[in-house]
Amino acid sequence: MISMILKLYKILVTNENVFTQIRENFKKGPKGIIKSIFLILVAIYIFCVMIGMYYLYMSGTYNYLAGNGNQHMMPFVSMMVAVAVIMFFGFTSVASSYYTGKGEEFLMSLPLTPGQFFGAKFTVSFIADAIFGVGMFTISSIVYGYNEGLLVNPLFYLGFLVSAIAFSVTAVFVIYLFFILILYFVPALRKKKLLTGVATVLLILFCMCYGFMNSSVSISFSNPEFVSEKIGSSIDMIFEFSSKVPVFMYISGALNGKIIPILILAALGCVELFVLVPLVGKMYVKSLNGFSDEKTKKISSEKAEEVIKKDVRSGSVFHALFVRDFRNVVREPAFFANGPLFVYLFPVIFLLSFGIGFIAAGESIDGLLVSFRTKIAKLTPEDLNSIKYYTALIGAALVIFCGTFANLATTSFSREGKSLNDLKAMPVKFDMIVKVKFWHALLYIGISNVVMINIMAAAYAILKIPFSLTDFIAICFMMVIFSVSVSIFLIFIDMFIDTINPKLNWENPIAATKQNFNVLWSMLISMLTIVILLLLIIFVLPKKMISIVILSILYVIISAPVGAGYFRYAEKRLQDM
Repeated sequence: MISMILKLYKILVTNENVFTQIRENFKKGPKGIIKSIFLILVAIYIFCVMIGMYYLYMSGTYNYLAGNGNQHMMPFVSMMVAVAVIMFFGFTSVASSYYTGKGEEFLMSLPLTPGQFFGAKFTVSFIADAIFGVGMFTISSIVYGYNEGLLVNPLFYLGFLVSAIAFSVTAVFVIYLFFILILYFVPALRKKKLLTGVATVLLILFCMCYGFMNSSVSISFSNPEFVSEKIGSSIDMIFEFSSKVPVFMYISGALNGKIIPILILAALGCVELFVLVPLVGKMYVKSLNGFSDEKTKKISSEKAEEVIKKDVRSGSVFHALFVRDFRNVVREPAFFANGPLFVYLFPVIFLLSFGIGFIAAGESIDGLLVSFRTKIAKLTPEDLNSIKYYTALIGAALVIFCGTFANLATTSFSREGKSLNDLKAMPVKFDMIVKVKFWHALLYIGISNVVMINIMAAAYAILKIPFSLTDFIAICFMMVIFSVSVSIFLIFIDMFIDTINPKLNWENPIAATKQNFNVLWSMLISMLTIVILLLLIIFVLPKKMISIVILSILYVIISAPVGAGYFRYAEKRLQDM
């Protein structure tokens, strides 16, 4: 049974393991090697930042506990934090991959037992979701072991290994059991869009929590006692919970090298892996029945008559293709949640993160508004002109950021997948297909502008900035022309990346977005472009609106031949895809 689970695991994890893709790139010559090295460096940088932030929190946690004589609680706190992280990412992952589509249905048709199939799914989720939690548990364990002098005790490492495996397995199993029980007994909830919506909400919460942590770390540099105060209040809540359920405190003693807690955790992990997972497999497979989004809906004779008598008007071919492309994105939760949804949510996440940071620092919103208005009232006309300039500039940068990060251009053809052949078989010119992809990507630049103008209008009213209506319209106009001119150039670059190397062979739509290296290259190019433009406009060009106009014109001039060349190339390349 175990060998079959491992074989299924390799199948399910195909095209979803980033490390495998990086390893394969080393076999593709100099370009692949450079790409892999660059991705590794980016990953190392991100991990170092996250490790530094978490180490700061865990050091503060130990100091707080030791100061109160409760350092023996450190293993319990470490486990609770790690379990919470695994549960959070596990819910997000399981919600988005509980049912993956036709590829999974094909595997279910093979002569496999439910225990084997669910065991492979469980293994994929366990390995993917436990990494963050076990990593965090490792950091906190090192902090605890170093301060308590346990790093020379072999039982400390045995207790760490058994504890990490046991609580990781338990967390992932509880997540799956939660979904299985709900979907098994409530078939009406077996909807892929519903689970993707849950995953999206959890992702938003993660962004807000990360913004809070980042703000807290920044505040701690100017106020070292801030982290200790916040950690102290959290530890007090955990201490109160542990006093009500002492069994958890006893089990967490495994990190101190105690034999009985180690044996209890080892037994718990074995029971879950070799007994409960195979038993739950039958319920999991049954909970997948009727999960497909493809359903037939009957209509009444009156409704059919209404449809027949309806005045049907034919539109242009361009309109039909544009609507098709738009609906493909909106109707597929994986495409919408990992792209266009960001356009609407980024301003909300951005504002909430800063708001939470100010509140966490003890600042009053009313106090900040009064202070800001007082400073604005003292500004000279020259200062106000600078504010107009920087407002248009920053607004345009955010629009470019949101619009290009919608990932419409850089997944233009990757989103089609195997249906690209169906699109090419239509009696439609290839150049029109490419133009539809371009205008669809540009649509979200326009939506980003509308969202940003609304935010600026709200700020204009709330902060009572002494600008006339004409000044406000001029700022918005400059923001729009600059963001659109730069975005058009970036859209051509992004579409060129996806045209050269589209990712068409996928079963899970997430593979076309999250697991597509084209998206990463697009993000890096967009961020680099924004940084260069900001540095150029702030430190080189005159700080006047005319600078924005000149750059906008230059980008239009550059984009014209780039776009013309791309359309010719894409039309020929589309024939060979």
